[in-house]
Amino acid sequence: MALSLIIRGFELAASSLEKVLSKRGTRLSRKIEAVRTMERAINNTRAYLVNSQGRYQANTELSDLWNEAFAAMLPIDKDLAKRLNASSRFWSDPTVWQLEPAAMELVPELDELSEQCDLILVELMRRLK
Repeated sequence: MALSLIIRGFELAASSLEKVLSKRGTRLSRKIEAVRTMERAINNTRAYLVNSQGRYQANTELSDLWNEAFAAMLPIDKDLAKRLNASSRFWSDPTVWQLEPAAMELVPELDELSEQCDLILVELMRRLK
């Protein structure tokens, strides 16, 4: 009787530990994916701006990349996700946003977003040690 209770206790502990570890792994993999998606949007936007000589024109590919970054970041950092969503909306029609200075304040700078990625990467590297 006592042995079966001990075995059952070990089984429950193992099950609980497995759930915690899988959740931790899921969070880390989500953060890694969110940073990867955000970096891809940043890099593609920089390349676009170089190739277009800094002209802002509607670009559905960039809008989609920023929307993917928004969706990946939403469960991790809602405030940052909102800003990524603003980038997605901006690239769907930049001329409308440029007409309204208050709207442009919602669109984050690429360097600022790169810094955010770096901060998240530092956290991830610390956790992976």
